[in-house]
Amino acid sequence: MGLVTNSCADESAVGRRLARALLATVGHELRTPLTSIRGYIETLLEGDVDPRTARRFLETARREALRLARLVDGMLEFSLLDLSTAPPQRACDVVEQIRATIEMLSPMAAARRVAIRACLPVAARAGVDGDACVHAIANLLENAVKYVGEGGRVEVSCACAEPFVTVAVEDDGAGVAPAAREAVFRMGVRGAAAPQSGNGIGLAVVKAIAERAGGDVRVESSALGGARFVLRLPEA
Repeated sequence: MGLVTNSCADESAVGRRLARALLATVGHELRTPLTSIRGYIETLLEGDVDPRTARRFLETARREALRLARLVDGMLEFSLLDLSTAPPQRACDVVEQIRATIEMLSPMAAARRVAIRACLPVAARAGVDGDACVHAIANLLENAVKYVGEGGRVEVSCACAEPFVTVAVEDDGAGVAPAAREAVFRMGVRGAAAPQSGNGIGLAVVKAIAERAGGDVRVESSALGGARFVLRLPEA
């Protein structure tokens, strides 16, 4: 009986840990579109914005609200970190998702006076769901914006190198020490130079999305002086 009781207790503890991990992950992924929507609405309410720019801001907020709704619907189907449950294979234009993500994070970058520059091809199709692609790129970009601090520099590039579409996000921040370059992709692990806010979930989500699609992600040193995250997704 003791063995059975211990086994049940172990399973219960594992279940609680998985539930906490799922809630933390979903909360982390919900926060980014909510922050973007709030940022654009506050800009419209507080600033003197011309009609054309106001429409663009509203369209971005609407797009993020729709993505937020899809994320809420999808959280009942599988956890972003549950690699045993594979979503249907889809494809998207990665360049389109990068541009949308930069637009989405513009209020956060502007508030921190961080310049985001992009060097992108006309198009690059990858075998990954569009929303999942945005989740991965948003986590890399948001991470970079936070790490570089006030007045920092972030660069995003994309290239097709068969059989992958490669996205690189680099910054002029403190970088990631070689000894920590594998650990930063684990759930709950944060870099030594991490800002006060954060829970070590974003990079774990990026890794999960990349591997589920058949790709990978790594971090190395950037010529800018900070970190260079390289996300590879299979070409479609």
